[in-house]
Amino acid sequence: MKVAIRAMLVLAIVAVPIVISAQTSSPTTPAPVVPPDPATQPAPAAPPVSPEPPIDDPMPMDLDGDGVVTAAEHAAGARALFEHMDADHDGRVTRKEMADFQRQVLGAAIPPVR
Repeated sequence: MKVAIRAMLVLAIVAVPIVISAQTSSPTTPAPVVPPDPATQPAPAAPPVSPEPPIDDPMPMDLDGDGVVTAAEHAAGARALFEHMDADHDGRVTRKEMADFQRQVLGAAIPPVR
């Protein structure tokens, strides 16, 4: 039982945000090359505040890239995980939604411990 709980915690903290990030990232298509007109060039845009972590990032919840996960970053990751599991978006995760999520991420649902 302890092994299953530890596995779920590791999954929730590390693996699941990577899977969610991979599923929500859209593939980029190259834009056609058009020579820029210097007279109509807008000012350069500021870089995004919290970019999407790379798929191979060992700490995907470290949104600001400072090498540590704060309580706020962890809470945001947990919230994103919950929203991903809550398939019907009713604010509750049912046993079926949890099992479906486990099948999607692990390939099989973890049997309930009684």
